[in-house]
Order: sequence, then structure tokens, then C-alpha cells
Amino acid sequence: MNVPHQIRASRWFLSRAPALTACALPLFLLAGCEAEDPDSFAPVCAPVGILAEAADYSDYGGGGPVTPDLSRLVSHGSITAVSGHCSNAQQKTVLHTEVQLQLAVTRGPVAQGSAISVPYFIAVTRDGAVISKQSLQAVAQFPDNGDKVLVKTDPVSLDIPVTRTKPGTSYRIEVGFQLTPQQLDYNRAHLPR
Repeated sequence: MNVPHQIRASRWFLSRAPALTACALPLFLLAGCEAEDPDSFAPVCAPVGILAEAADYSDYGGGGPVTPDLSRLVSHGSITAVSGHCSNAQQKTVLHTEVQLQLAVTRGPVAQGSAISVPYFIAVTRDGAVISKQSLQAVAQFPDNGDKVLVKTDPVSLDIPVTRTKPGTSYRIEVGFQLTPQQLDYNRAHLPR
């Protein structure tokens, strides 16, 4: 087969040319190629954890020391799941994160009404220090014939500032029940860590 000399020469050049990245080509070949953004990265979500000492909530009424007497139980709650997602925002300098909790809530014998509010929190920490914290309420609505329900909280939005040197993994999202000092002392003394 007769191949013109110019085409053979082009094939030889392309087959022996070193591998080039798109932005390494001469400007006259790729006029639209921009320099790589030093803060550019694929989004990595911040790790999420349930704070062990705040994973359970027991309300026995009153405000004093917690006495685990089932005849005085108003409500009990446990965090059963945490879900969410994250994405880049504001030119990749903010990690937009949404977090949602699932709670198992039990109504005790002295509970009043069919709805019980349970306090919880979502906190963002970095190097062990709390950067931000939101205290929220979940409402458990009980049917007439039931004392246990699963509650999904409303999604909570968090905007976490990030850079290449301070990615999402340098933060941690902690969730738990918002406890009184007496409830926290009880959990620390009685719950497995």
C-alpha cells in the first residue's frame, strides 16, 4: 500500500512522542488549558462518630441525680444510625455536609401525651476542639398502642471550610444526645465505653 511520505512521518512522530499531560502541551495547541488550581481536590467527607458517653438518653424526671427506676421513666433514647453526604461548594473552599440521625425512642410509664422531645447535638471538631455545635430537638410521635418508635431527624446542613492542607478529614463530626451533667455522669459510670 502506498502511503504518502508526510503521513508516514506523522505516524512516526506520534508513536515516539513522550506521553504528555493535557496542560503540558504547547499553548498554541491548547489555548483553553488553565493552570491547575492548587486548592483543587476531590471532596473527602469528614469522619462521623457517635460520642459514646452521649449515645444513650434516659429521662427519669426531676433534675437531680439519675436513679434508674423504671417506674419513674419518662423516656429513653438510643442513636441507632447516622447518615449523610458531602459535596464541594463555593469554588471548592467549603465542604457542604448534611447529617441525619436515626433514634430509637421509648416512652416510659410517667410520660405525658403522645409526643416527646429528645435533645441531641451535632458538633464539628478539629484536633479535639469544638469548632461549632448545634443543639437540636427530635420529636418522637407515639401511636396510641405503642411505646417504641424510630425517629429520623431532619437533615442538618454544615459548611466546613477546607483547603488542600486542611481537607475534610482534618475535621470530625460528633453526634450525641444533649445531656444534663447528671445524665452524663450516669452514662459515664454505667454504660460500656
